[in-house]
Amino acid sequence: MSAFARDGESYSLDLTIDEAHILVNLVEQLLELLGEGDFNHHYDESDPLAQLMAQLKAAPDEVTVPEDPVLLRLLPSAYADPEAASDFRRYTEPTLRGKKKRSLLEVRGAVAILADAGRGGTIADLDAEIWLMAMNDLRLALSVRLEVHPESFEIFESLPESDPQKAIYAVYFWLGWLQESLLGLLTGG
Repeated sequence: MSAFARDGESYSLDLTIDEAHILVNLVEQLLELLGEGDFNHHYDESDPLAQLMAQLKAAPDEVTVPEDPVLLRLLPSAYADPEAASDFRRYTEPTLRGKKKRSLLEVRGAVAILADAGRGGTIADLDAEIWLMAMNDLRLALSVRLEVHPESFEIFESLPESDPQKAIYAVYFWLGWLQESLLGLLTGG
């Protein structure tokens, strides 16, 4: 399984071609949800991950409380009072949304080189903090769609291999492994 590596102050990630395609797909779909799009996907409609992620739709241009539960998780309200929350959102959400988009675009750019070349390989000299932010956002998005809870790993293990949800859970746990490997390097653990 892939993991991040560190050489001095430089971080890298080895990915197989399949991992690169999965990561590009997830990043592009989250970018579309955040309002960045036009990647010319060619999704396989029979793919359960594509079906799940197809629920993601572009967010509106105005700054309002998101209706999509993934956006609500990624861009939460800061206050319970609707007026205060709206004011805070108006001043902070464009910056937060932009920061998330930039980190995802950087990850997409690096991984797409491998995916477009049709081979796996190493992404060298990556910005660990940007990658950590992108991985966190991807995991949060999947966790909302999967409705992850403390028993989710047991559910994953009990699913038959033929169940389409098994692959989606596997991607979620794979992202967790990647995030954990990078956090371990950043914290010296």
